[in-house]
Amino acid sequence: KGTLTRNIEVSKSQKGNSFTKFTLKCLRDDQGTRFDYVGCIAFGEIAEKLEIVGSSDTKFKIIGNLQTSSYKKDDQKIYSMNVVVESFELLNE
Repeated sequence: KGTLTRNIEVSKSQKGNSFTKFTLKCLRDDQGTRFDYVGCIAFGEIAEKLEIVGSSDTKFKIIGNLQTSSYKKDDQKIYSMNVVVESFELLNE
């Protein structure tokens, strides 16, 4: 569960497939003082639905899988981890 940090915008891949990348601000502790920022990515119909309802400060419950990836930058390997969204639910908290 988390809150969007900015509006969701869908992009198209070179093959014409829809996708979006976004970040959820997720509460880490009961006092409401510590947060994690979780990178998420969604594809196709899910991405398009998220764009319709996904404005900044919208609260979501995301269900998906962790995916790791890497790339080279300045001869250094950079690793990242994102949640690949399989489904979502709007929250009214």
